[in-house]
Amino acid sequence: MTAKSATLTTLREMNSRSVLDALQKERRLSRAEVARKLGMSKPTANHAIGVLREAGLVREVPRQEGELHYGAVFFEPAVDVGQVIGIDIGMRHVRGAIADLEGTVLARFDHPRGAEGPEDLLACVERVRDQLIAAAPDCPDGVLATVVAVAGIVEPGSEQLRVSSEPALEGYSIKEGLGGVLPGELTLDNDVNLAALGELRRGAGRGIEDFAFLAVGSGVGAGLVLDGRLRRGHHGAAGEVDYPGHRRFAADSPAADSLRALIATAHRAQQRAGSAPESAEAPTPEEVFARAGHGDAFAFKVVREEARRVAAAIATIALVVDVPLVVIGGGIGLNGSVLLDPVRTRLAQLVPYPPRVQISELGDAASVIGAVCVAARTAWPQVVSARLATALATAMP
Repeated sequence: MTAKSATLTTLREMNSRSVLDALQKERRLSRAEVARKLGMSKPTANHAIGVLREAGLVREVPRQEGELHYGAVFFEPAVDVGQVIGIDIGMRHVRGAIADLEGTVLARFDHPRGAEGPEDLLACVERVRDQLIAAAPDCPDGVLATVVAVAGIVEPGSEQLRVSSEPALEGYSIKEGLGGVLPGELTLDNDVNLAALGELRRGAGRGIEDFAFLAVGSGVGAGLVLDGRLRRGHHGAAGEVDYPGHRRFAADSPAADSLRALIATAHRAQQRAGSAPESAEAPTPEEVFARAGHGDAFAFKVVREEARRVAAAIATIALVVDVPLVVIGGGIGLNGSVLLDPVRTRLAQLVPYPPRVQISELGDAASVIGAVCVAARTAWPQVVSARLATALATAMP
């Protein structure tokens, strides 16, 4: 290739990328609109669109019946040329989603699990993988990337799981194990960090530069978004606001084990006072939240104490980074109908500038949505580079 042809190829690639970026931003454009928005000549815009069509990166938008188009042909990005998978490994479920290269979910599948060891976990992940691939439409490039959300920290270098809420997985070389069953380029990240990214891209954090996501479930952790970017910390351990050290859990934690202990203590007090039968078992956290919603005095007292604990965790974040919004998620945190008001009331007593507090818009899918968004952002540029290179190599000089 001569220097002149190399320069021409580079220019064509730059033009093609500019057009593709415009199409991604605007969703659909005609040739004339591309030329006008980018300040290109119409022949240059036409050629760039031709290269992108040859690469399979854009396609014509089908005309809708009755639509006024005045003969113009519109184009859109072909984000369905490949797919990505997001997996969330939780204590009770492995949740999964398969999406196109824009992060739009094509299929979801969740599978229950217990706190088993690595072999049982991998078998569960395989079942989720198979269901997702079977449910998704065929695509030319297949699954290009998978992102997995884990409860803990994947230690850089060793790729071992640390600070895990599951003793059976602590120190497990989890990336090596999952790499044998999951397709495409594999990335692992903390589940709360991915939930924060999910809320940033598709949930309560859309359009907000600074916020925190607080997950309250089997553990308690925060994902911190500042200036529109997730902040992980030097060791990837930012947001461990409830780390119990060598203890299984802290007595005043809002986490599930501490909440169960709180319920058991309150239930025994009821039995001693004669207001609960001696033979009755303590209610579960799910039952307590349901009863609180119906005005049960015992349940409301427990929920008020849980709200105090959640508010204390939020206050720790708010006093350090002063975010305007905290989004609550996790199995316990999603009980917003009874938790939100007492959390807000207590928080106003703890900090001078309390952040707005709201429940996750993505529910139990926050980490999965974050995972597919990250996977799509990883895979799409690689697809664009590979397909453009092929199209430009075969294009006429």
